[in-house]
Amino acid sequence: MFHFEQPYYFYLLLCIPVLIALFVAITIHNNKLRAHFGALIGLERLAPNISRLKGPLKFGLMMLAIAFLVVAMANPRMGNKTQSVKQEGVDIFIALDISRSMWAEDIKPNRMERARQFAQKLVKAVRGDRVGLILFAGHPYLQMPLTTDYAAAQLFVQTASPKLDITQGTAIESAIDMVVELGEKEEQKKQRALIVITDGENHELDAVETAKIAKSKGVTTYVIGIGTESGAPIPIKDAGYAQFQLDKAGQVVQSKMNTSLIERIAVSGGGNFYKANSNADVVVAKLVHKMSKLEKTEFEQQEFDVYESYFQIFVAIALLLLIVEFFISYRKSNWLKESR
Repeated sequence: MFHFEQPYYFYLLLCIPVLIALFVAITIHNNKLRAHFGALIGLERLAPNISRLKGPLKFGLMMLAIAFLVVAMANPRMGNKTQSVKQEGVDIFIALDISRSMWAEDIKPNRMERARQFAQKLVKAVRGDRVGLILFAGHPYLQMPLTTDYAAAQLFVQTASPKLDITQGTAIESAIDMVVELGEKEEQKKQRALIVITDGENHELDAVETAKIAKSKGVTTYVIGIGTESGAPIPIKDAGYAQFQLDKAGQVVQSKMNTSLIERIAVSGGGNFYKANSNADVVVAKLVHKMSKLEKTEFEQQEFDVYESYFQIFVAIALLLLIVEFFISYRKSNWLKESR
């Protein structure tokens, strides 16, 4: 299919009628001056060999050259063949904990913000892989399906918050099951990576066994720990003033990262456990390196037309016209018949 890559350059052609109008106006003005003063000073005798037609001819060649250069700038091209490109990579699900314990401020500014920052760094680091986002607290839900639109993934991560889920808890077992179920719905069985970013509060003990089963079905589970073993109170963000979550006895709840449990989940799931409290960039690099060793599968095939440009032809014609214009003198020639 023939088309112009940058057709907006054709607006420059509007300059040509303006230049022609100026040339005609100047020529008419000069002819009037020649008619009025030529007889007085003997202009024809002073310059008997000057052609009246060579000027318009040279100007016309220049205008044609400009027109061809504009066409060249618009880049005429034609698609004469179709090329297929296969894309391979790993399907990566990020499971982000949005339970209220993620508001704890044992790491600054709080666990939730650190978790978002880590997830965004991870999305920025992966290239060529598909990324999906699962948010979970009491229940998991698919916030964003697998995609290579990393800008959209960054946006979804940034908006993740405990305010999005009123059902509290930390249903990592259900999040793992969701990734397994999503894989079973596809005809082509693919190896997948699940990165769980959590503080480990209130995990079900069955999550360890679930991660092991998921591993047998092609899902490798990595766990990123957010928080400290010493812990911190859980602020109640909706209170409007300084208030912390209380237990049934009326005591302030001290939320602590459950390191031993989430490490067991990672090991059982065939992955690794990392703490990402202060060295997020290092952890991201290690994680990306680990995932690069996973089996890659084809998940996308794109077909696009390969275009061949023809602007060189129009540039050559324009240069030829300018060369011809350069060698045309203003003197009269025998091959060009003209009247005085």
